[in-house]
Amino acid sequence: MGVSGSWALRVGLALGALALLLQGLRGWLACKRYEFQPAEIAQLARHHAGLDHELAFSKIIVELRKKHPGHILPDEDLQWVFVNAGGWMGSMCLLHASLTEYVLLFGTAVDTGGHSGMLRAGAVPSTGRYWADISDTVISGTFRQWKEGTTRSEIYYPGDTIVHQAGEATSVQWSAGTWMVEYGRGFIPSTLAFALADTLFSTQDFLTLFYTLRVYAKGLLLEASAFISTFGC
Repeated sequence: MGVSGSWALRVGLALGALALLLQGLRGWLACKRYEFQPAEIAQLARHHAGLDHELAFSKIIVELRKKHPGHILPDEDLQWVFVNAGGWMGSMCLLHASLTEYVLLFGTAVDTGGHSGMLRAGAVPSTGRYWADISDTVISGTFRQWKEGTTRSEIYYPGDTIVHQAGEATSVQWSAGTWMVEYGRGFIPSTLAFALADTLFSTQDFLTLFYTLRVYAKGLLLEASAFISTFGC
């Protein structure tokens, strides 16, 4: 077998292994048990929509800790971190993170907008075409979304929930003072490339990059601890 034939064989084997890996990952995501439900997070956020966002967030955190003890980061690990992605800028506060789920608070104090990314799944808010489904429930302000393939945008108000299916790409815009609760489910690491790209290649705000990775790591460690505790360790 020549050099070209050997190279083609290696490429074929690599693609086959990748296909098997992706299929296995899809199966795992489809059958695993999730800690949170999208409807649960949306209903909780909707219950507090219209309140001052800081008051609403504090109430939401308290209720999540009651319903999901051991799965919400403690107060000392809660931190508002800037997010730059797709041309827009906001701030997030991560409450829960694992390999397959996250819950966070997100918003902006100034008008901002841009591209949702090439999947919509967001540690890390997001939008984009990733392997994740995301839902946002508006607490205050307005969120505008323009979906690919359409000629009109939609506006969402406090109490509204926006569902972003994996594979979608949209134009997004937040008015100043828009705050929301976001839940993501899927292969969460797939969202990191989009969520961190502007930080790496545009703003070069490496301190924010550190904060983002650190809080995600804390979320993973918390979930690992919760998992181990189920075995009575």
